[in-house]
Amino acid sequence: MKSLILQILLFFTLFYPQNGVATPDGGPPFTLPERADILKLRSAVLETTNGDIILELFPEDAPWHVANLKYLADKGFYRGLTFHLFEAGYLIQGGDPRGNGQGGPGYTLPPEFSSRAHKLGTLGMARRFDAKGEQKNPERRSSGSQFRIFLGDAPHMDGQFTIFGKVIAGFEAVNKLRAGDKILNLTVFVRTSGGR
Repeated sequence: MKSLILQILLFFTLFYPQNGVATPDGGPPFTLPERADILKLRSAVLETTNGDIILELFPEDAPWHVANLKYLADKGFYRGLTFHLFEAGYLIQGGDPRGNGQGGPGYTLPPEFSSRAHKLGTLGMARRFDAKGEQKNPERRSSGSQFRIFLGDAPHMDGQFTIFGKVIAGFEAVNKLRAGDKILNLTVFVRTSGGR
């Protein structure tokens, strides 16, 4: 019980909104927590219609993306959304409330590129493109909610898209996912003491 209360208190400390709504400039509606607090966000469970997927998060590389995942997960944003894009051996993508690759929460995230490689199991963020496949933002800002799980190596994407985690268990569920499958829930955990 004490742990649950600490997590609830930490949630309100970490994600006190700037104004409670998406900002006009496209930025997220929350302030970035202190580094020490962000580093407590290390793992998540993505529940799907094909089983649970356990994720390790990379808050040291992509603090805005990890904080945003926690923010949306705690609001229940992902519940009931579908995976709208599947390419065998390449990726599965979800997190779009419209279900067509054009939706989001009403804001974007700053790019947080790192030296990490896009490999099997990588958790990365999508970017917005128009109907012709042209990028909509020259700053290469990330979608506010659409994420990808890679089903194989994609070195051509290294340094071009933000990587903010990886799958560490539940590959059997990942391998069964197809377009139209649903996200049942997403939970991001706060490490309160010790361990990972």
